[in-house]
Amino acid sequence: MFQRIRKNKKVAITYSIVNGNGEILMEVSPHAPVFYLQGYSNEHIVPGLERALEGRKEGDIFSVALPFEQAFGPYDRKLVMEVAKEELTPFIDDFWIGGYIERFDEDYDDEMSEAERFMQEIEDDRYPEGFVIREIRKDTVILDGNHPYAGMDLIFNVKVVSVANASVMELENGYPKESEADEDYDWRY
Repeated sequence: MFQRIRKNKKVAITYSIVNGNGEILMEVSPHAPVFYLQGYSNEHIVPGLERALEGRKEGDIFSVALPFEQAFGPYDRKLVMEVAKEELTPFIDDFWIGGYIERFDEDYDDEMSEAERFMQEIEDDRYPEGFVIREIRKDTVILDGNHPYAGMDLIFNVKVVSVANASVMELENGYPKESEADEDYDWRY
């Protein structure tokens, strides 16, 4: 008998994300499913999808339409900033549209650039760990800390691959063992 998805279950899913125009934005391969722990609000799954999975079982296939508030959140214009290229050269070798710059984890100091201060002030639990280059100008670049699908109502087409009891260690850590999670998969981009 198949287990149902409940709090503390280790779940593996595959899915595609479709926008309002029917365009597939992203697909998770059946060969590299996403693993997460139900009820732990972890980064591998958006809140609305986690709620939609509650009570499902292995083999279930379904679609769920999620408003942006239950998916990747609203688009926040405060996370878009123009930065001088020279401020970023210690952190990036070359500038290209779509380039990713990680947040800085250094302590504040008097010589910190405006870009460094901005990136450090963002709340860890609400925003991604970095910024994407959206536009390149002569002496500056436009950085965007929003998720690419922020502000979008989305449809998730989901297949539940497996449901299992999580180990004590997984429950303590709040996420599945690394060996079972797809380390190359980055849900943000």
